[in-house]
Amino acid sequence: MPDADPDDLAGLGPFFGVRRAVDGDRWLPLRDLLREPVLAARVRHVHTVLAERAGVEIEPRVAASTMSLGLFARVVSPVLGAAVLGVPLPRPTLDDTWWRPVEQGPWPLALTGPDARPRFSDLVADVLEPLVEALAGQYALSRRVLRGNIASAALGAVHMIGTARPGLAAAALDVGAALLAGPLAGTGELRGGFRRSSCCLYYRIPGGGYCGDCVLADR
Repeated sequence: MPDADPDDLAGLGPFFGVRRAVDGDRWLPLRDLLREPVLAARVRHVHTVLAERAGVEIEPRVAASTMSLGLFARVVSPVLGAAVLGVPLPRPTLDDTWWRPVEQGPWPLALTGPDARPRFSDLVADVLEPLVEALAGQYALSRRVLRGNIASAALGAVHMIGTARPGLAAAALDVGAALLAGPLAGTGELRGGFRRSSCCLYYRIPGGGYCGDCVLADR
């Protein structure tokens, strides 16, 4: 891996940079998203934004899936960026990963644990799967869809790394291929670009259309 500084993560794009400490009183640990009131508040916010944009009512489960895409992208991107750059990063956990509510854009994220070399498999098991279970239980969302959202977020991060740093594109793609053969097996495949094996439901929003990696895109 190339030598790099942890601060180089922010140079990969707005989903990659993380803080190492929290300040102020609006920061919440990721674990709070497992609680019904906190999770419901974030989904309601996305629901309101989507409904206003579309001019019609939106299914709550579609808003929940859309919210999860942004959340998963924000959590997985720093880990993948650190792996490709070869820099240490605190291991994300439900208690040491902090977020702050915002109206739009990537969620502010802080990792306050000790520096390590976090493994994506641990991230899936310790952080993402509990979030999947919370969303699936509260919004009757398919776990297959939600795991597909994790894959879409991860391979989207791979693409962003290659766009920001073309010299790292091959290394990023190797990381993405390893994820699809390992902790994200069954969620999709690389066929030129990434094609997931499920749909995030965004097409159910009037005018939403299909995402570029959607299993339905060629139909």
